[in-house]
Amino acid sequence: MPGCIRREPLRRVQSVVAIVSVVLCVVLATPRAAAGGPFQSPIADEVFYHIMPIAWRDSDNDTYRFGDFQGLTDSLDYLEDLGITAVWLNPIFPSPAYHGYQHGRADELDPKFGDEQDFLDFVAAADARGIKVYLDFVVYGISHDSPWFQSAFGNPSSQFNSWLAFTNFWNTQYTGYTFNSWNGAFVGFIHWDLRNQQVLDMVTEWGKKWLDPHGDGSLASGVAGYRFDHVWVNYTTGPDGWGYNLDSFWAPFFDGLREVNPDVFNFGEQADWGSFGGEFLSEFDAMFTKPFEFAARSALSSENASALYSNMDTTVSSVVAAGQGTYMAIIGDHDVDRLASSIGAGNPANAGRAKAAAAVLMLQPFAPVIYYGDEIGMLGTKQNYGSDANDIPMREPFKWNAVAGPPMTEYHLLNSQASNNMFSQNNDGRSVEEQEGVPGSLLETYRELIALRHAENALRRGDYRPVPTNRSSVWSFVRRYEPQSGPTETLLVAINLSGSSVVAAANLSAFELPSGSSMVLDAVTGNALTQVTGSNLGGYPVSIGAHSYRVLRVLDIEPSPEPESRVTGVDIPARYGQERLVATQDTPTTFGNNSNELNQMYVMREDDGLKIGLTGNLATDGTALVVLIDALPGGQNLLDLMDQSPPPSGLRELSGTLLDEGFEPETMFFINAFGSSTYVDQLMLSANGSTKVYRGRGTVNIGTGILTGGTNPNGVEFALDNSNTAGVTGSSAANAASATTGAELFVSYADLGLDSPYCGDVRVAAFISGTNGTISSQWLPGIGGNAQNLGIAPSLRDVPGDQFAEVPGVAPGCEETACPGDVNGDLVVDLDDFIILAGNFGTGPDALPEQGDLNDDGYVDLDDFVILAANFGQSCLPPGSDSPGVD
Repeated sequence: MPGCIRREPLRRVQSVVAIVSVVLCVVLATPRAAAGGPFQSPIADEVFYHIMPIAWRDSDNDTYRFGDFQGLTDSLDYLEDLGITAVWLNPIFPSPAYHGYQHGRADELDPKFGDEQDFLDFVAAADARGIKVYLDFVVYGISHDSPWFQSAFGNPSSQFNSWLAFTNFWNTQYTGYTFNSWNGAFVGFIHWDLRNQQVLDMVTEWGKKWLDPHGDGSLASGVAGYRFDHVWVNYTTGPDGWGYNLDSFWAPFFDGLREVNPDVFNFGEQADWGSFGGEFLSEFDAMFTKPFEFAARSALSSENASALYSNMDTTVSSVVAAGQGTYMAIIGDHDVDRLASSIGAGNPANAGRAKAAAAVLMLQPFAPVIYYGDEIGMLGTKQNYGSDANDIPMREPFKWNAVAGPPMTEYHLLNSQASNNMFSQNNDGRSVEEQEGVPGSLLETYRELIALRHAENALRRGDYRPVPTNRSSVWSFVRRYEPQSGPTETLLVAINLSGSSVVAAANLSAFELPSGSSMVLDAVTGNALTQVTGSNLGGYPVSIGAHSYRVLRVLDIEPSPEPESRVTGVDIPARYGQERLVATQDTPTTFGNNSNELNQMYVMREDDGLKIGLTGNLATDGTALVVLIDALPGGQNLLDLMDQSPPPSGLRELSGTLLDEGFEPETMFFINAFGSSTYVDQLMLSANGSTKVYRGRGTVNIGTGILTGGTNPNGVEFALDNSNTAGVTGSSAANAASATTGAELFVSYADLGLDSPYCGDVRVAAFISGTNGTISSQWLPGIGGNAQNLGIAPSLRDVPGDQFAEVPGVAPGCEETACPGDVNGDLVVDLDDFIILAGNFGTGPDALPEQGDLNDDGYVDLDDFVILAANFGQSCLPPGSDSPGVD
């Protein structure tokens, strides 16, 4: 959502350490974490290599020297020596397209690569070297060349009529597309209707085949898993997305694969490259770090590490919030410009950036994926050739030789524009022949980094903790591995993105030294370095060469204790108690059941602030939760936010909203979420307009409200748990009280401009609004059951009842100043107190003051009536304060 994503400067990085520490604490407490969590997944020890078969290696010198299965087998020496432990192949099934997508039936192989035995020989040879094989599989559609399309197109009486995504009666229109491939061949593709059980079963059988090719129960000859293209949680086209949804397709499909191989590993490419991918991990074993790919490229090209800090922080938070699965790190692939071109490493002056990129990929916390040719610095950017040849520059033949020739492929010759405008040139220095065994070459840099990753448990399986430095060009972090048995391993990593050597002061103040100091060794050379001591903990010096890295072994250092959070977003009714319930929803949601809803609101007065619990959900698409607090005179009854500009979106559009008489909030919290992150703004409202303070960023579904990256000296906290499936629906509010999880906010009295403890009146309201300022039906207290959006700038005076609530109870520390006879805590002894006491008369022996037990003897009885009667009409409000119900 352009204009809505916050970019946090590097100076805020130190505060990120706190939330990452909390995230790590949470992940280690989850059931999945017992098996290792996201950093110790089944692929944690792997280094993946991504190959486009037609461009890889030819073995038989055919006319256009297409890459083939035997060429894959012949390349295993190279892959093994490089340190590769897993390969992912672009589709190898029959397809008129050079890249293999838009393929036909996936239980057959494209003959241009060889036959089935050739492929199985490659899998066996790879397995003998400890290299796993993963296949790219397009499950959601099929080539026009297939018998299903040939039978059903234009023929609604075909037995396959209901198998395919036709959109008109005559089966001449459909969800799909056509184009011309690189060699002029026509390519047509149509989506399956995966709601059809026969289609689901057939596609599942295709996937099963390559897990056990001989069907004999032996998995030795099978692939280790699949990569899936263009995946959705819910596909947005066609009736019910043509069944191409996480729950209706992927769940049963994966169940079927696991019948053959319980350990099959399935990873996907999210269709939305802005998604971090956590929403898929309930079914997928892993997703790609697509947002990190672009953040890394931005950081490498600008030689500024801030994007690496902020994006990796969110990446880690999102996988932890998912509670299962992991990510696979990519900074290059077949769908984007070549890495070296993207970061400017094609310029000799910036060639070192490719080495810094290698360090970024190999030292970050997730299993890395190398795109073929990136390790030798191949160049290429997308062009406009009028066909899928547009992408050939990003997929040129792998450069085995300094001068083009066997075993290099020549598939590109079938497109004159691609072949006449090659980025790869003879003797350009970007080949295996020119770099292999050459100290300091990019290829040898990759080899050294891969070997280092394999050698260090902490680099493969350690967690990630950001370490701020005084150098904007340096990305630094700690990788820490705590095995179930054996010593903890701690590595300090520092990567210099700039073309100049630097000495970075690494701020390790988020760590402690149990022995007062720690030895430090260079993990590459073994040399002893300056010790970490109390005096340099906040600025440990690390010397790093231009476009280089350091990995230091710190022998005796521990993370500081995790900060405790006051809010969690879970078990809200039980933790607050019914006496602190101030509102229950009476209106169905108009913004999506289990997506945007407010069911109940609880408010707890504490000695130093307010805690507000709201059961329900908040969508992670920028939709806002707004909380209004009225405790002081001089706020706004008619909202005026015109002096606010995005981000966030939808804030200034609330201007013109007219609140109920008697409700003039001086404080607003405007909270929205994107992906796995929440963003909290506090606004001070007055007759002169508003001022905004960004309090920080949190993470969804991790049970903590610690915020980072903002101005937050008094510790505003916000937790969001989006697991709720109870409460209101789009048609009924009857079950509002059944929800238990949702949003929870803590704000100190100091941030409200109040003394601590604050003993006066507090009034609150909360609502959900869209990114365009449309206020939904979800307002607490409720709007009377009318399930329509309130709209933009509504008048709450036109809505039945009061859309604000009085906060009950007495804050700790206020008991001595509370009015004798005051039951409801509003500091006035009046008819409201009499009604509460009368309604609870006879309650005991565990009656509460809020129920009318004024003498604290555990009973609501005649003695309490005497106290109330003696003080009836008294007010203990501070001078100048409004009495209840008085404007």
